[in-house]
Amino acid sequence: MITTKTVAWALGAVLIAGAAVAAGNNSGAQNDGPMQGLERSAERGAVRMARDFDVNKDGRVTRAEMNNVLGYRFASATHHGPTMSLEQFMAERTAEFRKSNEAMFHRLDWNGDGKLTLAEYGAAQRIRFVQLDREGAGFVSCSVRDRAMGGSSGGRGGLSGFCRDNDTNMDGRVTRAELDAVITKRFAQGSGGAQIMNLAQFVAGEEERYGIANVRLFRRLDTDEDGLLRVMEFAAQDEAMFDKIDKNHDGVLTPAELQPHAARAKAHGASES
Repeated sequence: MITTKTVAWALGAVLIAGAAVAAGNNSGAQNDGPMQGLERSAERGAVRMARDFDVNKDGRVTRAEMNNVLGYRFASATHHGPTMSLEQFMAERTAEFRKSNEAMFHRLDWNGDGKLTLAEYGAAQRIRFVQLDREGAGFVSCSVRDRAMGGSSGGRGGLSGFCRDNDTNMDGRVTRAELDAVITKRFAQGSGGAQIMNLAQFVAGEEERYGIANVRLFRRLDTDEDGLLRVMEFAAQDEAMFDKIDKNHDGVLTPAELQPHAARAKAHGASES
């Protein structure tokens, strides 16, 4: 039998080297280029790395630490088997994001009454719209060029995911009216037509909403296209993100690498003093 420790050790030995939306200053993002888009993608990844893999809470993430967590998750999802099916992958992803979906609900619930109004529910997506509408044109472009500039990740924070969810007429852009219509429809579906949405309804809606995205991710990770994931395939996305964040390639993500905004602010303050 393959034990959890065996899988975790094998992953660490063999693998080689990688929400909520925060409000930003739109005027400061107008001159963003492809490199800035990639930097923002890495910064979102850094937040997730620190959250998911800093097991001993020392502010750092080692490659061994990450591989142990991934090995444990793989073994748990597959019941210690050598491969992971699509059904097991979907169940694992649902469990992984359950807590973050619950945390997102509480962040959106501004008055803390345990339920969301339509205004609260749509706030994060409207903030994301403003961030992505760098020129203040009143719409978000979904062109290939702008995907590179705004972050090409298919996840929640990426432009491609935003466009996939909200470009309902498939004309290559998302207008404010289009986004408002999508938010209103999604809220009505999730709340069952009521004026408020509770935690269980919100979590269920988020899990259903990203089910298709998880299928796409499974297919991307399944590089040999056999319909199953080996542990290295399962870990490939996190390995790639680790390598992107690990600027000096020493196998350790330091606080400066995991919190680039704080590091830049500290450096800026030191230069002014």
